[in-house]
Amino acid sequence: MLKRCSSATQLKQLHAHIFRLNLHKSNSLATTLLSLYASFSLTSYAHFIFTSASHPNLFLFNHAIRALSKDPPLCFTSLRLYRQMICTQIRPDNFTYPFLLNSCASLPDLNHGTEIHGRIVRTGFCSYLPVFNALIDMYGKCNELILSRKAFNEMGGRDIVSYNALLGAHARVGEDMLNAQKVFDQMDYKSQISWNAMIVGYVNSGDLDSARALFDKMPDRNIVSWTTMLVGYTKKGLIDLASHLFEAIPERNLIIWTAMISGCAQHGRPREALEYFQRMEKARLRPDSFTMTAVISSLSQLGRADLANWIGTCVDKEGIERNERILTAMVDMHAKCGNLEEACRLFEEIHRPDVYPYSALITGLASHGHGFKALELFKRMQAEKVNPDYITFMGVFTACTHTGLVEDGLRYWEIMVADYGIEPDASHYACIVDMLGRAGRLDEAYKWVRAMPMGPGPGALGALLAACKIHGNVEIAENVAEQLFEMEPKNTGNFVLLSSIYASNGQWDKAESVREGIKARRVTKLPGCSWVEVDRKLRATRSER
Repeated sequence: MLKRCSSATQLKQLHAHIFRLNLHKSNSLATTLLSLYASFSLTSYAHFIFTSASHPNLFLFNHAIRALSKDPPLCFTSLRLYRQMICTQIRPDNFTYPFLLNSCASLPDLNHGTEIHGRIVRTGFCSYLPVFNALIDMYGKCNELILSRKAFNEMGGRDIVSYNALLGAHARVGEDMLNAQKVFDQMDYKSQISWNAMIVGYVNSGDLDSARALFDKMPDRNIVSWTTMLVGYTKKGLIDLASHLFEAIPERNLIIWTAMISGCAQHGRPREALEYFQRMEKARLRPDSFTMTAVISSLSQLGRADLANWIGTCVDKEGIERNERILTAMVDMHAKCGNLEEACRLFEEIHRPDVYPYSALITGLASHGHGFKALELFKRMQAEKVNPDYITFMGVFTACTHTGLVEDGLRYWEIMVADYGIEPDASHYACIVDMLGRAGRLDEAYKWVRAMPMGPGPGALGALLAACKIHGNVEIAENVAEQLFEMEPKNTGNFVLLSSIYASNGQWDKAESVREGIKARRVTKLPGCSWVEVDRKLRATRSER
């Protein structure tokens, strides 16, 4: 009757009947029940069956360890059962070890894996092919490519699982693909797993040309092949190549669509991300939280408050849980769109906000003229023992800049370096230079620029040049502009700004000379661009003047 159970409900009913008859302590019945619960992915029930057995035998131990090894949250429990086996003088056999090694691979847990490897050697189970295959896989998933290859080389006989396990080890770390290719070429038969492992390895190593060459030779591609190649292109920012590949995919699932949308969003092409999302909707595929996070990121870049409100409605309509990932993305989106009231409301919905929502809201408040609120939020962040990151401090410095709290800004710099051990980058220096420059402390700001360990960058120099315009300092402006012209010879803004500084100080000849220099360098001003929505599609309008 147990083996004829077609649902978890039926199984639970029979289990209750067995329990009432006090038959649940039988190792034979317990093993059958455990296996059936595992087949319905009810691993916690399977574990309960095991714990109910008064004297579990090797067969029951093996089935319990196998079930637990397939459920990542319970893999460590399977290793505890192994300890229990040893303590009760039950010797593991050639079926036990592969399941244990699978648990070590899932965690991953190299220490337990090497300990189990040692016991395998001592107890003479090295000759069993599934044991060695599991060893290769375990070392590979623990990122120990050398040990994985060593186990492969020590094998007496190999099958396709052995080869695929080693190729998978190379693929995971994306290293030594030359040797991986040699192993691949030695294989008499190559499965889809073999081909995909090689493509993943080349993608992870950054060699997209070799990945594409194998992809094109692959006799039978599956969704993993297409997804791997697509993600390889999007991660490198090769969106046009990704787009061409995307159009060639015969059947696109949600993962494919999300990869394309995310790629566009991450590489500054938000309009295209939204177009793909609209196409996905027409294909009647329902988005998940990962898809919506990518779409929300795109809207953050566009800064469209109306679309920000629309996507919130879309999240609820699709029944997507407002988890921390979604709420954080929505806080960032509304903050960047200037909808600060909604950003603050969503922030409060997050049960225990970490550094990401804090940073997003602090930066949004600071950038939209609410510096004091941003600093209050930062103090709350400190009180709640949430460690800020480098983005948080950029928001804090921006808040100090717009509120004129220069000394507080310099104090926060010391806190960032001394208390949190954050090494300042060029963006942090640019914030401080901007803060000092706006406050009229130009000489001090110039000292910060010259003290930058990575050398003055366009951000800091541009902030100082803008401050020179505000306060009419021609001398520093000339020095700074000279460096900017070398760094950004085609940036007309720097030329126009210096010309304006000269004009403001009545130095008309110099102002005209700079403008003539723009013409001589054949530098053209970039056209302005804005976005409008037509029939639910975003279209760019440009000003050529």
